[in-house]
Amino acid sequence: MRPFFWIVIIFPLIITSCSKDKTVAGGGTLPPKTLVANENILAKTLLYTEWSTVPATLSMTRSDMRNSLISDLASKCKNTLISLQGMSDYDLAWSALMYKFLLDSGTKSASELKNMLLDDFRNTVISLNAAHTDNSVSKLQNYGNNLNLNIIYSWWFYQNSSSRLMIDKFNGVSGSGPSFNKKDSRGSGMDVLRIVKADEDYTYLGIYHSMVSDGHFKLYLAGSKDLLTWTFISEMGDRAHQGDIEKWGNGYLVANEQDVVQGSNNVQIRYYASYSDLIANNPSFSKSVPQTFSTLAEGTPDIRKVEGDSPEASYILIGYHFYDHGIRDQQAFGILHNFTEWRTWIDEISNYNIQEMGYLGNIGARSGFIHAGNYVLQEAQLTSGDWSSWRLLFGNGAFYYTLHPATPSGSISFANPGIAQLNGANSFAVTSFLPSQGNQNGEPGELLYQVNF
Repeated sequence: MRPFFWIVIIFPLIITSCSKDKTVAGGGTLPPKTLVANENILAKTLLYTEWSTVPATLSMTRSDMRNSLISDLASKCKNTLISLQGMSDYDLAWSALMYKFLLDSGTKSASELKNMLLDDFRNTVISLNAAHTDNSVSKLQNYGNNLNLNIIYSWWFYQNSSSRLMIDKFNGVSGSGPSFNKKDSRGSGMDVLRIVKADEDYTYLGIYHSMVSDGHFKLYLAGSKDLLTWTFISEMGDRAHQGDIEKWGNGYLVANEQDVVQGSNNVQIRYYASYSDLIANNPSFSKSVPQTFSTLAEGTPDIRKVEGDSPEASYILIGYHFYDHGIRDQQAFGILHNFTEWRTWIDEISNYNIQEMGYLGNIGARSGFIHAGNYVLQEAQLTSGDWSSWRLLFGNGAFYYTLHPATPSGSISFANPGIAQLNGANSFAVTSFLPSQGNQNGEPGELLYQVNF
């Protein structure tokens, strides 16, 4: 969620990646022509399935990505290589996503899937949806693989015991010792707080922003020994906000949104070689990423994955949003190589799935974590311009489930989620910004609570 307001004129929106597939003979799908060649969906699928590494994906052309996906599917299903080569990028991607669901959910084993056609994948998904929803088989057969997968995750996340436990914990704010409207030792609000366990002068470090004048934000760093009291340490940037922080070896990575030209934001990534450099705001490497998909705003970065031993030999996977045609925020991701090369893609899979859930406003900030798999907390807005309609989603980076956090006073609007691992693999700190709209007295501002899985 951007921490400032836009005056937005709403126009009818056509998003080709969200159009319903046309069913064709054999249970396959025919995507719109604009989706026949789609590097965005190929890159996302390869990274989400982990059929490709971050470094390998960066080096691939669109043709390489397509051939890699075809090769992987050929080794994992009964379809012939020729039949897979005749499929669109779009259908290849959603077929790979069906495979991942059927395997991860325990519905089928890898050996069983290897002896099945992609049409068998599809029919298995349809049968599961018919058994767990009010949709008939005939109705589901008219849906593309994309919509059938969207439906299956709508009930599977809560049926699965592992993800259900996490969902219940995230929803149980009242019983998790929440603290609202967090402020630092100066009395400044700690909006969009992101935490890292540091074990330096302070056990925890937090990066956050405060508004110093209308539309003007500054990014700050604070420390805490107990997550309750936060001591201001230093300023980390003027006209900077929406920060994220990760420890990397003896140093730290900081990513944030900067708006040197107000209203035309971009992503900034910095590396600090030591704690002393961090608190002095003395980065060894800094990269301001040029805008790619929007000249209006790109920001709310989250640091997803860091590979390499040094900034000069590194691959950093970053998620962010872009203000799509001045209408609403959409998801994207990029790879920063050696703090010099940047390559980026639109996350069409997440955008489609979240919009299909009814979130027709902005799709903004997100924060990932690892617990029995890779998961993410994501913000999304039901209605553009309505700050009371911000909601938190739980998901795996491609598919999502709406959370319903229960606070003592019954607040309903939650944005800008953050999550950080604490002591042990099962303990996490969760943060979220609660706007004044839709929330109860005493609760707006930055929320912090702990969950133990």
